[in-house]
Amino acid sequence: MNSTPLTAGLLKTPPMLYSRRAAESFGCDLAIGQRLGIGSLICFTPVVRAFSRRIGRPIRLLTGTYEEWDNQERGGTSYPTWENNPYIGEIVDGEQLDLELMWEVNCEAHNFPQPGHIIDNYLSTYGLHRYPGVPLQGDLYLTENEQRNALEQLAHLPRPLICLCPYGRSSPGPDSPWYLDRWLELIANLQGHVGFFAVGGGDAPKPLPLDQPMTTLRELFALIWAADAYVGFDTGPSHAATALNVPSVVLWDAVNKSKLEEEKQPGYAAAMINRWAYPQNCNLMILGERENEVMNEIIDYLASSLIKPRFS
Repeated sequence: MNSTPLTAGLLKTPPMLYSRRAAESFGCDLAIGQRLGIGSLICFTPVVRAFSRRIGRPIRLLTGTYEEWDNQERGGTSYPTWENNPYIGEIVDGEQLDLELMWEVNCEAHNFPQPGHIIDNYLSTYGLHRYPGVPLQGDLYLTENEQRNALEQLAHLPRPLICLCPYGRSSPGPDSPWYLDRWLELIANLQGHVGFFAVGGGDAPKPLPLDQPMTTLRELFALIWAADAYVGFDTGPSHAATALNVPSVVLWDAVNKSKLEEEKQPGYAAAMINRWAYPQNCNLMILGERENEVMNEIIDYLASSLIKPRFS
């Protein structure tokens, strides 16, 4: 198998070279890798919508099954980000057809110019764009049953209800107050005004005084949809919250995120907010707090968005 790392940044090959070859080889419209973070996959969903609208029919998508969350073991689906998507007519499992070629497709997932947000960058590679008025966000489509089940699962919690996600690859380590202490403070500060639950902890949740249900990815998406607001680190669930139009506060650990981005490609760290953040969210950088500034910003945002209208 090719030795190119999955975290490769800008390669010497033309943008989406192997993706185009793979799609053409198997009679598909698009090829999109699946060995990516869930946030990256969500960022790639708008290209399916735009491509489908350009050709005037649902597309035939070449991709692979997503197994990072042990979806099959937990009763999940093989293609959680693509489930119920009206712009997809058929999904073809590329890894069952040509494992080597699909490895190349995954490796070149970020191999395109980077002038703006990753969604717009990806669209432009295929000569596509967001229509005027279309927001900068991914596409996730939930069924009525998924939505209903999520509401029922959260029915015992008070409203307005805030989903927390104090997890993620770029989140702070145990030496940071934002590893645990600040989350406990946030819960204590808003106790009696809102309800809380958390997602993303998997088999190793942090000791927080709230519900942290074990979920498949589809269940996680639905729970986020059912919340009134979201607060979390820059990670997959944050992209899901934005795609589902949930008012969101996204926290960025400047040091950890910069390190991860720079490992992919020189210059990615400097462009991280430009590439990954959504302007409709409240984006807060964790770097050198002096007087609990981040906490105050979160509470102000939630108060203006949720608490004040509900309790005034």
